[in-house]
Amino acid sequence: MMTTKRALFLCGSPRRKRSASLCTAEYLARFLDYDYEFVDVAKAKLSTDPSEAEPAFLKIVEKMQTADVVVWTFGAWVLFVPMQMQYLLDKLFAQGYDFRGKIAAAVMTSVRAHDDFILDRVRFVSEQLGFSYAGDVSAVGSPFFGYVDDEEVTEDSCRILAGQLNRTLADGYVPARHYPVVERRYLSPTYRGPGFAVDDPPAPKTGDKTILVLTGNRLSEDSANASVIESIRRYSRNRVEVIELQERHVGPCVGCYLCDFHGDGVCVLKDEYEAIKQHLHQVDGIVYVGTCASGMVDCHLKVFLDRCWGIAHRPSLEGKYGFVVATGGGPLEAEAAWYLRGVLDKTGTRCIAALTQSAADAPVFAAAVRRTIEDLDRALDEKWQIADRFSTRGVTWTFRDLVATRGMVLRADYRFHKEHRMFDAPSPGGVNVLMRLLFKSKRLEQRLIATRQAQIAKAREERLAAYLRHGRLGKGEEISD
Repeated sequence: MMTTKRALFLCGSPRRKRSASLCTAEYLARFLDYDYEFVDVAKAKLSTDPSEAEPAFLKIVEKMQTADVVVWTFGAWVLFVPMQMQYLLDKLFAQGYDFRGKIAAAVMTSVRAHDDFILDRVRFVSEQLGFSYAGDVSAVGSPFFGYVDDEEVTEDSCRILAGQLNRTLADGYVPARHYPVVERRYLSPTYRGPGFAVDDPPAPKTGDKTILVLTGNRLSEDSANASVIESIRRYSRNRVEVIELQERHVGPCVGCYLCDFHGDGVCVLKDEYEAIKQHLHQVDGIVYVGTCASGMVDCHLKVFLDRCWGIAHRPSLEGKYGFVVATGGGPLEAEAAWYLRGVLDKTGTRCIAALTQSAADAPVFAAAVRRTIEDLDRALDEKWQIADRFSTRGVTWTFRDLVATRGMVLRADYRFHKEHRMFDAPSPGGVNVLMRLLFKSKRLEQRLIATRQAQIAKAREERLAAYLRHGRLGKGEEISD
């Protein structure tokens, strides 16, 4: 043990020891000159109540307070961190914790769809908690093999970040802030935006369409969202249905991938998600109304959107229209609205507007909500043609190429892309036709995966041995419980 300084890896993936992010972080930790510890945030099973300071939460906080570096370790979950980690962030903000004088970094695995946006939000959240942010690693993750694709680049990125952390701890360097301080109330999930008057004459119900509004918080506890939804009910010519997700039984995604591996796209968790998902396919318009929290949206809406992972990969809501609204976040609402719009667009629904409450005074915002509702009615009647913009097109292409190369295991994704002729454009999937045939045998699939796992492990050890001929491992030791 070199010194008493320590690094703490907070592992947020619900896949826990099977997670690609943990595999990547373990490689990075080998090059730290300081002792390090891994803490499984998912194992703590934190409550959704941001004001509850349960023993498991307090134990994590104690470890954060005694560490010098905190490394957020997670797989990307629908454009942000997994819910198990957001529960932690919600509690830290709601209960007023501050970690000034400490360093934060991040290790994230994904398919690199919007990885820059996600890591930027993690930096923002870290700095609002008082941390100085040292840097991050973005790697491509696999449910079978840990980090994959450009493995040498990933390993070098890990060594680079480990070196930066070593030097920062050795000489006391404090990275400069990137973001100005935001009022803590806007980051707390307990804060709600103000309501506004909804008193213009109601529109006659002459339409034959159905609009489904999804909101996270109970409307009885969120006056801003209640006003938005009352506006939709009052001013739309169509039938409006509302789901308050806090009142429904929808649990967090566990990252099992079975909805994709099985080919039918059905989630194996037994709660209300599948029924709500089916209803999304039955309606004509979809609206997300979210309250800002932890730099993103409230946990109840985020849990549901995480479970929509399959629809994001398989955009089966084409032909529908909708819009999104972010409230209660002041300067944070623009990013939250962008996030909600990105998720809605990726499911295939055409998002006609992304509204934020705090940038305008109440009458102007109320008028904007009403006009958007009227536009949604028009879009439903007239079938507006709206071109995908780059963020949606880029993610669509990313998933297309992922499915083309890994369709032998991502069976539901492959079937959807094939049936909808999404492989018409050139993609690197042709060489994988044989693999898809071989993987029809479960026994052969398991043998091929095991063989590939052994090949990858051997290649990693060979690369490490080659590196150690001129480099070295860190001097730190793992001290996890």
